[in-house]
Amino acid sequence: MWKIVFAIFAAVVAVGQCLPGGFNDVDINNPNFNNALNFAVALHNNAITDPYLHQVVFIISAKVQVVAGFNYIIVVQLGRTNCEKGRPNIGCTVLSDPAQAQIYQCTFTVFSPLNSNGFQLLGKKCY
Repeated sequence: MWKIVFAIFAAVVAVGQCLPGGFNDVDINNPNFNNALNFAVALHNNAITDPYLHQVVFIISAKVQVVAGFNYIIVVQLGRTNCEKGRPNIGCTVLSDPAQAQIYQCTFTVFSPLNSNGFQLLGKKCY
């Protein structure tokens, strides 16, 4: 029992003093948050039919809920890059022409269990 309490306490401190149960702002420089965001964007890129990779243009909102791990609700703007899927993606940048960049917004819900390096995409809504 104490191990679980300590793990939750350590998670709260690591995320930035948020209270268990409620959603709080998360530091966008937090490594676990960045891993969750990269995971969601990679799954999104695999799911879309566009032959070009899409990447984050702007983080609109980043929230975390401490449960038996972390629930992240991430709202971002994504844009089309100059990198094709399946090719080296070094130096990818969002296209500068707005018509080609096709900027759009996505909300990702990502779960990261305690004591795990894994992630689960619980929800995705893009428009």
